Order: sequence, then C-alpha cells, then structure tokens
Amino acid sequence: MTLQIVSLIVLVVAFVLGTTRPLNLGVIALGATFAVGVLAAGLSTEDALAGFPVELMLILVGVTYLFNVANANGTVDWLISSAVRMVRGRTVFIPWIMFAVTALLSAIGAVFSPPIVAPIALAFAAKNRIPQPMMGILVVHGAAAGSLSPISVYGVTVAGVLDQSGLPSDPWGLFALAFVASIIPAMIVFVAYGGLRLGRAVTEPTGQADDEPTGSGGGVLTRTRTTAPTLTLDIALTTLAIAGLFVGAVLELDVGLLAITLATLLGLYRHQHHAEAVRKIPWSVVLLVTGTITYIGVMQEIGAIDLLGDVALGVGAPMLTVLLLGYVAGIVSAFASSAGTIAALTPLAVPLLQNSTMSVLAVVAVIAISATIVDVSPFSGNGAAVIANATEDARDRVYRTQLVYGGIVVLLAPALLWLSIILPSSG
Repeated sequence: MTLQIVSLIVLVVAFVLGTTRPLNLGVIALGATFAVGVLAAGLSTEDALAGFPVELMLILVGVTYLFNVANANGTVDWLISSAVRMVRGRTVFIPWIMFAVTALLSAIGAVFSPPIVAPIALAFAAKNRIPQPMMGILVVHGAAAGSLSPISVYGVTVAGVLDQSGLPSDPWGLFALAFVASIIPAMIVFVAYGGLRLGRAVTEPTGQADDEPTGSGGGVLTRTRTTAPTLTLDIALTTLAIAGLFVGAVLELDVGLLAITLATLLGLYRHQHHAEAVRKIPWSVVLLVTGTITYIGVMQEIGAIDLLGDVALGVGAPMLTVLLLGYVAGIVSAFASSAGTIAALTPLAVPLLQNSTMSVLAVVAVIAISATIVDVSPFSGNGAAVIANATEDARDRVYRTQLVYGGIVVLLAPALLWLSIILPSSG
C-alpha cells in the first residue's frame, strides 16, 4: 500500500516539475520508472518497460515525419493557398477556411498546427478588416477540432492507453465529439464578432514576407502572406500520400508503419527535404507521451491504478470523479502540454471504467476534449502563436481577448462536456 501511494505522489510531483520547470515530463517519468519500478518495487527492467508503447511511438514518429515532408516541400502552402482561392474573395469564408486547414493539419499529425497557419490567417485578417481576435480563436479551435483524430498525437495517445488497459476504443467517435465540441464555440465567437457581416476581400495575397518588430521584446517576426505554389509532381504525390494515410486509417492499417512507408516512397522520388523532416519530428512530444505511459504501466503493475480506482469507487460518485478529472485536465492544460495532460490523466480514468457502467467514449472524451479545447489560453503554445502573429496595433487586444475567453472556456467547458456527454450516456 505504501509503495502504491508513493508512486501516485511521484506522478503528481513529476507532473508539477514538468509544468513548472523546463524539464520533459517523459524524461522524469522514465526516471521514475527506474526508481519506483526497478529499485523500489523490485521489478525486472523488462517488466518495468513492458508498458512502453512501441506502436504508439511509431505512429507519432511516422505521421509527423510525413507531415514535415509535406510542410517542407510546399504541399501545406499549396493546400492552404488553394483553399483560400476557393472562396473567390468572400471574406466571410476566410476564417472558416483557416479553421478547416488548421483542423486538417492537426488531424494528420501536426502537433503544432496553429504556428503554421497563424501567420497566414492573421495577415489576411489584418489586410481585410477581419477582427484578429476572432481569427486567432478560430485557428486554435480548428486545431482542437482535429486534435483527436485517429492518427493525431492526442488521438493515438488515448487509443494507446485504452488498448493497453483492455478497454474498447472508439477513435472516430472521439474525433467526432471533439470536432463538434470545437466548432460550436467557434461559431459563437464568429457570430459575436460580426462574422456574418463581413464583405468581400479586397487584398490578394502577395507571397512576400514582411518583417516587423514583435513588440517590447525587440525581436523580428517574419510573416508570410500566401500565394499558391505551382502544383508540382512532388506536391501532387505528397497530397496523395496524405489521402492514402486517411484511407489506411479507415481500413485499420498500422498508421505508423504506413506513414513511414509513404514518407520513404516520397523520399525515393525526391530526398532533399527528408533530413530536415526527420530533425523536425517533435521528439520531445514523443518522449513525453511514451515516457508517461511507460510509468503508468509500472503503476498498473504494482497496483497503484487499482488503488486509485478503489478510492474513487469508495467515494460512491464516479460521475463526479469524471467531472473533477475534466476540470483538472482543463486547468492544467491551459498552462502546460495538452499531450502530457492527456497521457497522465486518461489512465487515471481506467479504474472507473473497469468498475462502472459508464461509457468509455464519454469518459475519455470529457478528459481529452477538456485538455485540448482550452488551448485558446494565451499561456498555451497555440494561443501564444496567435498572439505573436497579430499585428503590433492589435496584439494587446488579441492577448486580452484570449485571456478572458480562455478563462471562460476553462470555467465552462468541462461542465458543459460533462452535462452533454456523461449525463446522457449514463441514462
């Protein structure tokens, strides 16, 4: 019993250190795997590492590798520019084009899609009198809308935890719930900022880069306004590869190996961008997720997760526990990594799911969506990317808007998700 409690305390301490210090939570978790699992519990190294999610790691590496190739060879720019041209100057559609593009990038594995889209989106907003706070919020909500797809980092994290626990996963159902939960507040923000009254665009993208001071920091921010790159065979093949990845996910092929194979095939045609693509794989995120899940495996091995489940069941209110987990996910993720939050909290819901009749999809949806939808906070990486790319005259306004709006989302989102997902599923 004492070791089980210690392991839970170590998890909390690791999470606090990973949030308040420039330390990777996954590294701390792997250290805890050795200290708690091998030294304290006496597990063999093989047993301590048994929970390392190899398949999940392959998905994270493979999908982000393929996306990095697409970003480096101009495919992403071509997709965004083509989408913008489709609206034919109708300003009212541009925020939704940016929402959709960010959602697509996030869904195919781009961990940080807002930093890619935000420079383009905010530049369009500034030149066509679209409110920049509204545009920024739609970009971040777009990322949240796609963040729990079956091949996204967060989606495969949730699926990996459930698969290791022997619980059924519904990746497409989770994706659908996340998309709906993100598009509804985006629509409210769009209407509140007068989006329906937007006219026609008068400024065409030039494809030039503008350098301007970032503000009090004195740095220089490079902002690229889009122009459609020429459709080359390289871009066409990469677009087909991305489409093939989605088809493979639907057919339940191994997404990680499929993505690596597709990226390798693209490299056989043109290899110039592939060294850069490998360097830009978010290894810190891969380490964070795999390290955390590995330590959770040790906690399961020594009975700590079962102990937590017994305590939760002893309270007699598992539904209330889910609400509390939703609020913890929202509050922590507003200031820290959504990936780390999901990886650390989803396993804590496993005992509740194993000992109650609550819907697995409903419970993990409340936790995971609460952790991703709050990325509109100016303290998250996505929110900060939007603020950094706002024009200097609008930057303070964008910051204040995200600060207030982010607080509202943190306050209301877990409760609304609980009311709309948990309560109906428990009837």
